Amino acid sequence: MKLKKLPNRVLRQFGLRLSRLDTPDAYMLNAQFADRLAAELSDIAAAFVERHQSRFGSVDRAKVATTVRDFLSLYARRPIRGNTSGSGFNNCFWIYLTVRLLNPELIVESGVWKGQTSWLMHQACPGASIHSFDINLSRLAYKADAIAFHEMDWMDFDLGQVDAARSLCFFDCHVNQARRIREAYDRGFRTLLFDDNPPVHKLYSFGTPGLPTVDMLLDDTIQPGDEIVWTKGGIERQYVYAQEDEHGSKDLVADYDVFPDVGGTTRLGGFTFLSLVGLVE
Repeated sequence: MKLKKLPNRVLRQFGLRLSRLDTPDAYMLNAQFADRLAAELSDIAAAFVERHQSRFGSVDRAKVATTVRDFLSLYARRPIRGNTSGSGFNNCFWIYLTVRLLNPELIVESGVWKGQTSWLMHQACPGASIHSFDINLSRLAYKADAIAFHEMDWMDFDLGQVDAARSLCFFDCHVNQARRIREAYDRGFRTLLFDDNPPVHKLYSFGTPGLPTVDMLLDDTIQPGDEIVWTKGGIERQYVYAQEDEHGSKDLVADYDVFPDVGGTTRLGGFTFLSLVGLVE
């Protein structure tokens, strides 16, 4: 039997583990076929943007198409390879598109890992003030003077006055997502991105994301006291839903949507229920 077919529960006995690697360098070299894929992605992106005009404003399809082509060119030149456990094609596509079209003056990132999304957001909006937070920056592989990296929780740093209309938060830190909504709202943010936001019946595919996730927070079928149990990698996990874990955030969400799976469309992977969350004024 080939090693790659052995399950992790066997490999763990030898101190080994199989992980999904970052998207490999794979793309069409014929311009006409690369353009066909770009057009397909542009249609998906334009439909999403049009559905959320309250956040993006009125953006014509030509601008979306240009942004998609810019991303495809940029992603092929990304500085970090083998971004295991970090954002793959799907997340990078939507993060770049969102940041470029929103054009915020202030971007806050909570959860840095190697710094690929920090780099990506700077490329999408080079004029923005970017603050990237992580309690452990030892794995940081990309640094730039234009990005302020902080080895701390984002709540321990004074961001000053926040202009809600020109600011964006991206949470990829595996912290209670309802708590992050409350924190962001209280600090003046109204447009948020959340990674690792699966619905309750798909927790098994994530191990332990920040609980409750945004989707769970808005799921009326889940009640305080409900015991939620799942397994991943042979490890059983448990979470008891508690009302105090909501941090009074449920009524703060004005609109919410999961970005479409373009990783599946392109066969480049990376779908993690990345979501756009708009908060009430």
